[in-house]
Amino acid sequence: MPEAHTAPVPPAGLLRRAAGLVRRPPAALAALADQGVVSGFGFLSGIVAARLLGIAEFGHFAMILIVLTFAQALHNALITAPMMTLVGARSGVSKAYAATILTGAFLLCVPGAVFVVIALLIGGMSGETLVAACALMLAQNLQFTLRRLLFAKGRGVQALLMDFARAASFPFIALVIWLEHDVIGSNGFVWLLAATSFATCLPFIVAFGRPILRRPGCVQTGAVFRRHIPLARWLLPIVFVTFVQEQLIWLVAGATLGLEELGGLRAAQYLVGTVLLLLAATENVLPVAAARAHSEGGEAALRRYLMRTGIKLGVPIIAILAVLAIPGAMWLRLIFGAEYAAYANCLHILSVSVVIVLARDLTANYFRAKQNTRVLFASLCVSMVVSLAVVVPLMQAGGVSGAAAAVGAGHLASLIYLVLAARRQSRPVSAWPMPGRWRRSLRPAKSAQT
Repeated sequence: MPEAHTAPVPPAGLLRRAAGLVRRPPAALAALADQGVVSGFGFLSGIVAARLLGIAEFGHFAMILIVLTFAQALHNALITAPMMTLVGARSGVSKAYAATILTGAFLLCVPGAVFVVIALLIGGMSGETLVAACALMLAQNLQFTLRRLLFAKGRGVQALLMDFARAASFPFIALVIWLEHDVIGSNGFVWLLAATSFATCLPFIVAFGRPILRRPGCVQTGAVFRRHIPLARWLLPIVFVTFVQEQLIWLVAGATLGLEELGGLRAAQYLVGTVLLLLAATENVLPVAAARAHSEGGEAALRRYLMRTGIKLGVPIIAILAVLAIPGAMWLRLIFGAEYAAYANCLHILSVSVVIVLARDLTANYFRAKQNTRVLFASLCVSMVVSLAVVVPLMQAGGVSGAAAAVGAGHLASLIYLVLAARRQSRPVSAWPMPGRWRRSLRPAKSAQT
């Protein structure tokens, strides 16, 4: 029998394939590169802000970002997350639907601006800060929506170029302004973020919004709203619960203890955020693999997979956290400045919290594999209640470190809840008392026993 062989691909064919990958790279590669650009820009711009603004002004900037993060989470729950699900089901994005989504993004920014103004007024912010924060909220929510729309239409490279243009233009413009005026200030930093975001996404706003000018009747906000609500009604409660459990505590800490304390805490968060990005990346693989382990091998296989994954993830993550936390004062001084070194204790507490979050997320995937998501929402509610119950006494005892400990206590409570729920769920059915008629009905038929 002659041996099977594969004909060699001529160099010209290899060049054509390579050119095709450059022009149209795989969607996963474009998504990974775009996430790297977006996350890297957020991380580096935070460090630049801490360096240029000083610790008190950085706390001012951090409070604005916390409020805007919540506004974007609401925007995602109502607009972009349901859109991605519906687009996947229909395998396409019509021009009318894209124009309606863009219109909805604009309209949702109105209540978003109201929330931003109220939240920052409670924090004692000035009128100029409120206007700058609303401008950044509008620009970033539009860019977030356009990014998702471009990926949904299979134009991920354009989304990558849009985000890269923003990341590349921001430091150049910031350097020019700083050299000319020798100061930027927190409000100027926010305005600069808003301007670069809006400028880089303006061409795509025009492209997706052109059908609105040609045929205003193509916008069907009512119909799209009715399609989105069944998906959004379960996403919204999670946004509120997670916000109260963590972000609200940071806002309370900033308003109670001062913006300088919040700035030091935020700097520590930026350092452990490098590890949290690794955990976020596992979302692309871990849930699918856990579900496959459960479907192929049942309860025992699922537990073995999660245990092995926990060891594989836990060893490098704990090692990285040890490198960051043990000489924490050195890293804070080196990266952010000398005034941040006093908040090394926050870095220690947040590092322990990341280990807890790792264990909790692994346990959560146990329930996701078994398609029992209600217990996950319940665990987040427990986390919120515990954090709110302990935050005041812990802040009175330890200041901003107490606020960080309160959030960690909430994560620990949710982990304990999930572990107990997993133990209950894994018990054999026979361990539960069952009425006699139910036991008789569950007996196999005689033909099955032979």
